[in-house]
Amino acid sequence: MIILTGASGGIGKVLVSYLLRIDNHLIGIYNTTLPKTPVDKKLIYEQLNLEEAGDIRSFVGKWKDKLSRVTLIHAAALKIDGPVANYAESDWEQMMRVNLKGNFLLTQALLPHMINERWGRVIHISSLGGIQGDLGTIAYSTAKTGLFGMSRVLAKEYARFNITSNILALGYFETGLFNKLKDALKKDLLDKIPSKTFGKISNIANAVEFIIKSEYVNGAVINIDGGI
Repeated sequence: MIILTGASGGIGKVLVSYLLRIDNHLIGIYNTTLPKTPVDKKLIYEQLNLEEAGDIRSFVGKWKDKLSRVTLIHAAALKIDGPVANYAESDWEQMMRVNLKGNFLLTQALLPHMINERWGRVIHISSLGGIQGDLGTIAYSTAKTGLFGMSRVLAKEYARFNITSNILALGYFETGLFNKLKDALKKDLLDKIPSKTFGKISNIANAVEFIIKSEYVNGAVINIDGGI
């Protein structure tokens, strides 16, 4: 079973169709935007507020009897930009709740099931911006970089249960948050990519399938950025 957060927007929405080719059961988690009614019987959408620990516990409790060989993909992301000097504390706190705390809480809630089954895959979606620390992205970069520490600890603590934790560090794809950028900035980014092309979602799906099948890939950061 694959559990995908952020299934209703950006990369997650496109990724859904690819993941259905990898696993026979997919739960797509969304927060506020209601996805279209799924046309595939293998796909179920669940609304879940990743900022609320109680909601997460209820979600896991609802599905506990059907959880099996869980791959948890954290694709949910929020991005509120601004210079450090003027950055609002409320925006900072929300960014940490969505991009970092929600990841932790859902992983923590699903770990007992993975341990009992002695199988699990946790895949965190980070970004090139999180690594480079782009201008105006203080909260986003902090949260996305924080995933590196979280993933490494998970990898070391739970490898003995055949549970792996890895990061996909994404470059620039023709969907998701990228679509909010101005054309001039898109061109500048394209010029930095050796292949002079933006990423395809199929590349992300290929990496997910590789991680699922590769129990010795653990604590890794896999860059999917065209060599930028």
